[in-house]
Amino acid sequence: MARHVEPYRAHWAGLSDGGDGVLRYVALGDSAAQGVGASSVERGYVALLAERLAAESGRRVSVTNLSVSGATSDDVVNDQLPRLAHLPFTPDIVTLDIGGNDVVFPGHNPKTYAASIAVILEALPSGSFVADVPWFSLPFWGRQSRLMSEAAAREAERHGHHLVELHRITREVGLRYHLYTASDLFHPNDVAYEGWADAFWQQMVVSGRVPVT
Repeated sequence: MARHVEPYRAHWAGLSDGGDGVLRYVALGDSAAQGVGASSVERGYVALLAERLAAESGRRVSVTNLSVSGATSDDVVNDQLPRLAHLPFTPDIVTLDIGGNDVVFPGHNPKTYAASIAVILEALPSGSFVADVPWFSLPFWGRQSRLMSEAAAREAERHGHHLVELHRITREVGLRYHLYTASDLFHPNDVAYEGWADAFWQQMVVSGRVPVT
C-alpha cells in the first residue's frame, strides 16, 4: 500500500477550506483517514462521508484532512491538534480515527494510548465523532486493540463525543477478516471503508448533527 501514501496525501493537501457558505469537515487520524488501501482516494471513508454530507445537507462540503499515514496517537497530540487549533475557521464536523498503529508499533501500548487519547479528546470540539480501535485477529494485538478501544470509549463519554464502534464491527466479521482488508492484510479495502463510513454516518444521524435541508 506504500504506493497510495504520497498520491493520497497530495490529494488532501490540495484542498482548501472552500470559502463562505460551505460545510467544513475536518478529519484527523492515520492512513485510514487518508484512504490508504482503497482502490481510489474517493473510496476511503472520509471521502464517502463528505459525499454523504453534501447530498444530505445540499451544501458544498470542504474537507480539511489533517491525518497522516503512519500516525500514532502521540502524533495526533504533537502535530495534528496544533494544526486543528490554528485553523482559520470553526469546523462543522470533526472525525477521528487513531490507534491501529499504536497496536503494532514498538514503544506503544494501551497505557501510552490511554494517556494520549485523553489529551486528544479533551482538545477536540465537543460532539466530535471518535472511532475506537479496529480489531486485530492475532491474539496479542487483539487484546491490545480491545484495551485501547475501552480507553477511547471512556474518554469519548467523558468529553461528550460520539463513539464510532469500529472495534465491534471489525471483530464481528471474525474469520472473514481477510475479505475486508487490502492486499497488505492491514489496511481496509473498499468494502471495509464503506462499512466504516456507515458506522460514522449512523452516529452522525443519531446525534442530529447532520444538517439536512
